[in-house]
Amino acid sequence: MSRFPPIPPNELTPEQKEGHDEMDALAQQTFGSTFTLKNEEGALLGPFAPLLYTPTLVKPWLHLSHQVLTLPILSPRERELAVFAVLARTQANYAVYAHTKLCEKIGFSAAQISAAKAGEVPEGVSEREREAYVFAKELAGLKGGPLAAEVFGKARDVLGREGAAAVMHTVGSFLYASVLLNAADVEAPGS
Repeated sequence: MSRFPPIPPNELTPEQKEGHDEMDALAQQTFGSTFTLKNEEGALLGPFAPLLYTPTLVKPWLHLSHQVLTLPILSPRERELAVFAVLARTQANYAVYAHTKLCEKIGFSAAQISAAKAGEVPEGVSEREREAYVFAKELAGLKGGPLAAEVFGKARDVLGREGAAAVMHTVGSFLYASVLLNAADVEAPGS
């Protein structure tokens, strides 16, 4: 069970309710019914649940996360591969569940999704998709100092500076979400 249980809508403070309603509307607009966003009581799941315990952070986090997820510089496939490069490292259960559903929706095969989850570049992807995954995986594993020049150079050559920057933001955003999910011990629905 989550260390920050989802808060039913009828138990929210006014500040939490405002954040809840904004997250709910934006999540429905962005993801639709691709995966389960709320429990049977109508409480938000995933990273939204622990966020509501710090309601002043809801709007800034939501705005940044939405901007990162909708950057037009990366294709949906490139973005999801960058996300899975992070999730292969963090194993944030709810995010793995949700982004598996998103990957299925945009045409990744079960074998490609399994490879990405396992930390491997999936077969049959484009050069840009491959580089988005490889670069994101390097970024997610950074320790003790700057990224190697040759790693950035390859990302810049394949994705362009703007594409490399978009992958950097995607990785940062999903490391943040993974910390929320893993510290709160948020499970996927039905786990």
